[in-house]
Amino acid sequence: MATLEKFVSRMQAGDLGGALGMVDEEAVWQEAGTLPWAGQWRGPDGFARLEEAINASAEMTVRDYAIVEAGAVVEMRLDLVFVSRKSGRRLPMEVVEHYTVREGKIHGANAFYKDTQAVNDLVKHG
Repeated sequence: MATLEKFVSRMQAGDLGGALGMVDEEAVWQEAGTLPWAGQWRGPDGFARLEEAINASAEMTVRDYAIVEAGAVVEMRLDLVFVSRKSGRRLPMEVVEHYTVREGKIHGANAFYKDTQAVNDLVKHG
């Protein structure tokens, strides 16, 4: 939990380099196949590219979050808002991410969006 707290802190402070230093070279982020940024994103560079892909068409802001232990994974519950770069339309979204963390390094995550279709609509139509 402490590793994810530190990771989020760095991301919120705009310290992408510091956050990426906490990501294992073999880490894998898995995004749903129904999202515009679908697939697997590997390592620190993959995470940076994932962030770029998400923010290319919609600015993503974390309004609130909670980090909890969930067995073999650490769960981050996110209250996000996406804002279309095309129209300015806002889309609140709940996302749950299951992280694998070992020895202070993030080894990846699986993300679960409440409504992937709404995200696709925002990206496609603004």
